[in-house]
Amino acid sequence: MTEARGDFRRSAGVLCAVASLATAAGNPGCSRAKDAPGRTEASSAGATGGASAASGTGGGGGAGGDAPYAIAALAPALAFDATPDAGAAYVYFTGVDASGRAGVFRVSARGGASAAIAVGPPFVAPLGIAASADGGRLFVADPGAGSSALDDAGALFAIELPGGAVAPVEGGEGLHARGLEVAHSADGEVRLVFSGRARDGGQPGVFSVPARGGEASAIATGSPLVDPSGVAVARGGDVFVCDPLASPDGTATIFRIEDGFVSPFATGLHVGYPCGLALTRDDAALLVLARNVSRGAAGVVRIEVASGARSTMATGAPRRDEPGGLHRAKAADVFAFVDASVDASVDHGAEEQGAVFLLSQ
Repeated sequence: MTEARGDFRRSAGVLCAVASLATAAGNPGCSRAKDAPGRTEASSAGATGGASAASGTGGGGGAGGDAPYAIAALAPALAFDATPDAGAAYVYFTGVDASGRAGVFRVSARGGASAAIAVGPPFVAPLGIAASADGGRLFVADPGAGSSALDDAGALFAIELPGGAVAPVEGGEGLHARGLEVAHSADGEVRLVFSGRARDGGQPGVFSVPARGGEASAIATGSPLVDPSGVAVARGGDVFVCDPLASPDGTATIFRIEDGFVSPFATGLHVGYPCGLALTRDDAALLVLARNVSRGAAGVVRIEVASGARSTMATGAPRRDEPGGLHRAKAADVFAFVDASVDASVDHGAEEQGAVFLLSQ
């Protein structure tokens, strides 16, 4: 597993960093959105070494109106997706440790050494992660896990905090779950909304299952979805899902799902896998972790939900351009995200790795 780490450069993003994980996940999107000429995003100055201010262009002050955000690198890691806890005191992330074991890890929002929460079986290719609003549980989407009866077609897991006990979420098995988010239904039920593929026929789609376990239901399946990845859920129930393979030009499309109807919301984005996106706390804007092809670096693109207007802040130096997942803390406009590329200014030796970041005002 560790021998394949270098394969992520110029590849599909973090999931393809480890070839055995990509194989286990059965990921058809294991080639990142095509670097085709066309729409690219303007970016402003920023950095990933420590905390730095970043503001946007082409809009009102980056991802936070007139108040710029600070971007801080918390810990080096070969990570896939990350989420702050409810109060943004810690950041939890999925990834692979130095021994090649896949699992879930934690780092303080102030930075420092990361610690393992749960590694090894039952995790095979833990891709997406989300935190409960009460801070008591983490939820993980693993498209490579599952029983042999389901051809290892993925599973959802719940991790109790702080102990780290892992249990499957009933109803999430066999759906190749990838990106996920915790949401509340109109009646107040806590549900997991996730991207994946239907058990019968394998159609791509977005699904929902009670967080306590139960029967999964389809929110939307089939065309125009091709390989849905990251998801974000508005308080009113609208779902935003990023699909790296849905656009004819090879770039990613973000779809909005309203009452089961799927429509394009944003196009022309160059993203990683899993695609990172999250709504601001007021649902006014969608933040997308994308790549700036002309600059060769990642950036956070803010898209106003009402108007579609965009602005971008840079998240790193050139060549740090393997963006992964992005999530917001439930109680604050604080975001965690990952980038699997190597910082060219640092000598990492043979162990190539990316980093986990925090974005906050």
